Amino acid sequence: MNVFVSGPLMFKEVFQAVTGKTFPAQSGLLHGYAQFAIRDEGQAAMIPFPDRAVDGVVYIDVDAEALARMDAFQGNRFEREEVTVESEAGAWLEAEAYCLKLRRRKVLSVDDWDEDVFRDNHLKKVLASCRK
Repeated sequence: MNVFVSGPLMFKEVFQAVTGKTFPAQSGLLHGYAQFAIRDEGQAAMIPFPDRAVDGVVYIDVDAEALARMDAFQGNRFEREEVTVESEAGAWLEAEAYCLKLRRRKVLSVDDWDEDVFRDNHLKKVLASCRK
């Protein structure tokens, strides 16, 4: 299964720490969604949002074991949804993506999630928690 990720899982080192594996990957753009920061966390949350798009990574042919580890990492606030992602080459790929459940949206900040802020302030902490 192809999996589109944004937020912490788009960092190769986080993805590998969570899944224990590597898979072919390519950049992708998911139209019709936006990504916001979760208040007081380094985590990102993606939700449907007209006229917006989310940059991320599509991991190709992710196996069931890695997918189960990703599900555990994402936790019960998120659910996987079937999406169509535009690849960096302009092709359209079927994938699943982690989206914040509707009833959990009160945790969202009004701010977009920022990759640089995550890298500078949260990456080391997330990697350390994955190694436990």
